[in-house]
Amino acid sequence: MLQGMRKIKMLIALMGATVLAMCSQNEGPLPAGQVRATDTKADALMAQAQRLEKAGKHSAARSVLTQIVTDHDLAPCAPQARMMLGEIEEKLGDPREAFRQYGKVVEGYQSSELYEKALNRQLAIGTAAASGKLKGKVLWLWDVPMEEGKVVEWLQSVIKNAPYADMSATAASVLGNYLVKREKYDEAAAVYKKLVEDYPDSPYAPGAQLMVAKLWASSHTRGDNNLVNLDRAREAYEEFTLLYPNHKEVGTARSGVKEMQRLMVDQELEVGRYYLERAREYGPAVFCFESVIRQASANPEAAQKAKKLLVQAQAGLRSSTAPKS
Repeated sequence: MLQGMRKIKMLIALMGATVLAMCSQNEGPLPAGQVRATDTKADALMAQAQRLEKAGKHSAARSVLTQIVTDHDLAPCAPQARMMLGEIEEKLGDPREAFRQYGKVVEGYQSSELYEKALNRQLAIGTAAASGKLKGKVLWLWDVPMEEGKVVEWLQSVIKNAPYADMSATAASVLGNYLVKREKYDEAAAVYKKLVEDYPDSPYAPGAQLMVAKLWASSHTRGDNNLVNLDRAREAYEEFTLLYPNHKEVGTARSGVKEMQRLMVDQELEVGRYYLERAREYGPAVFCFESVIRQASANPEAAQKAKKLLVQAQAGLRSSTAPKS
């Protein structure tokens, strides 16, 4: 019995040794973000690429670096090769390819010290594109502003991948400002709102919260007299006063709350006027005018107008409900 057990243990040990030997011969892929201990061929190629780059031979250096990232993507120098590819593409005036190469560092080498550096270069490219400094090409001939979809895509990528709040918040602030300039107000408000939610302690957060309020409020001046938007603006201003009570703009926010309340009363007055003068729906008109009068502290001018119009609406209501002889 004991001899049989010894044979079994020896067999298990032999199998384990065989498996280990097989594993050592077949290295296989390593987890993302890891590299092999050494790769002398890749190191030689990297030295060659660095010499070419130093000599100003960017295209030749790019070819060698491409060989490294293609055939030696797990070499210790692979992250540096990707980073250099991005830098060369910037020098050669191809921000799209540069952003893509930096993205390969971000995606494939998260444990590398170059991860943050690559993200910062992506942020710089996205910021330059958003400001209009970075141009694209039409038919490889004419310089034109980078298309909106690409700018948004780049900045959203940085927001998603940035490991630190300040970098993500910076990208979100740039994106929000860019969307405002493009008159994408609802999208901008959503970006600013998420910035405040995700990074409330960021130096960008107070300004973002104020922008949320202003964007909803500006819907009034853009011809959108939606009471819901004005109420959203009021809530955003109120939230600013709660989140940042000591901020230098808290007075602006408090004034914004009052202004939104005033505008909302104005809108309710106009709704009542519509029911009275156009729809001839006197019951809803009476309801609106009475509501406006109750909010006299927010808008005394509207309340005075509502008192006069209420008399007309009540008369119309009595006339419409009186029994016909």
